Amino acid sequence: MTNPPPLIAVVGLTASGKSQWAVDIAERLSGEIISLDSRQIYRRLNIGTAKPTPQMLDQIPHHCVDLVDPAERYSLGEYLKAARTAISDIQHRGKQPVAVGGSGQHLRALLEGWQIPPVPADPQLRAELEEQSTDALVTRLQAVDPTAASRIDPRNRRRLIRALEVHQLTGLPISQWQQRRAPIPFTAIAPDRSLAEIDERITRRTALMFNDGFVEEVRALLAEGIPAAAPGFDSIGYREVLAHLNGELTLAETEAAVVQATRRFARRQRSWFRRADPRIHWSREIAWELLAAEAGV
Repeated sequence: MTNPPPLIAVVGLTASGKSQWAVDIAERLSGEIISLDSRQIYRRLNIGTAKPTPQMLDQIPHHCVDLVDPAERYSLGEYLKAARTAISDIQHRGKQPVAVGGSGQHLRALLEGWQIPPVPADPQLRAELEEQSTDALVTRLQAVDPTAASRIDPRNRRRLIRALEVHQLTGLPISQWQQRRAPIPFTAIAPDRSLAEIDERITRRTALMFNDGFVEEVRALLAEGIPAAAPGFDSIGYREVLAHLNGELTLAETEAAVVQATRRFARRQRSWFRRADPRIHWSREIAWELLAAEAGV
């Protein structure tokens, strides 16, 4: 296929309405959807990840959803391989690829064409790094890769450890690996919602999650033998529900804690999705004319 249409990326803050926009765009433009969500890769983690509804999944083909079990780890490099394969396949079949999600790192890595270092996890090295305090990890990373240290949230031990692992095993800072890029053409749009609107939508969505059986979903997974320390559970919502099942929080306290954690996450997302970023077009409704002009559809 010559000159395939550039990727359309629907981005922005959590609970802003991205998923429905992506479905509407894919339906109108004969497209298929690639998830940019780092949590929706896990099978059976449906309610707490706000995974597309069964109706959405039936309506439009979705890719990069339900890839691994909750107890498995899935690296950014593995995700990028799956997403790039999906985009190429969609374009080869003459369809419009539509990416959607709020995982800023996954989005940037995909669109900017990051080349992930081919370094498998080293269990012994990771165990040694896990024994160190977060402050010690940050200090160590600042010494060998100040660029990565400035970009990584100091509370994100997993990413700190991975950056140190890459440096020790390859001899190169992970930030240098990330500079080896092959960007792809794209048009990015985002629902334009105020923080007050986002907060209200988060509250409503969280209430629906609990009404739809969020606690029961986690309880059933634990009963299957999924450990509480599984990678899939290391995300907003699941951590709080696990605390509830351990007797640490009442149900009302759990729901309130999920709302607050999600609101804090939405504010952190603004560092990835900036209104001043000229690559992102913000609008209250889907900008069909923009898509026609820039995406060639």
